[in-house]
Amino acid sequence: MEPLLSLTAGTPLLLLAVLAFNVLLLVLCIMQSVRIKRLRKSLNRLLAGTGGANLEEGMYRLMDEVDEVRKRQDDQQFTLNRLSQRVAGQCANVALVRYNAFGDLGSDLSFSLAIVDDAQNGVVVTSIYGRDESRMYAKPVERGESPYHLSEEERTAIRKAMNNSAGRLDEKSR
Repeated sequence: MEPLLSLTAGTPLLLLAVLAFNVLLLVLCIMQSVRIKRLRKSLNRLLAGTGGANLEEGMYRLMDEVDEVRKRQDDQQFTLNRLSQRVAGQCANVALVRYNAFGDLGSDLSFSLAIVDDAQNGVVVTSIYGRDESRMYAKPVERGESPYHLSEEERTAIRKAMNNSAGRLDEKSR
């Protein structure tokens, strides 16, 4: 019987294969070591600031805070809707029409001032200036009309007030 350690024709090839396999295993170990290091770094960042507390407890705390924020947001939305309704009811649409009530006297010293809300409810104030006297009238406005007769200047002021949604004072002589 020949000694077991005798050289055979395939021995150098076998040793080379075993050496290549060992190098491959070494590379795989290094790659896994790098992956583990990255995972530890990510885990440390995730658990930073928990003060040793359970991660699950931290998640429940965050969920409770999110619920509180949602409740506050719902309350704020309700308040915003109420304020929007109130603003729509305010008389913020204003227009001024100046004119000469008496063609032969003076200049545009007479005026009609319309102050209405978005539903065309409000008041129109008219001042008629004359040489000897001046008169002022106020007429209620509901849905763009009044129970009293409206002059053309008053109708123009109401129409301009409704077209003037920014609430700026619009003035134009005729």
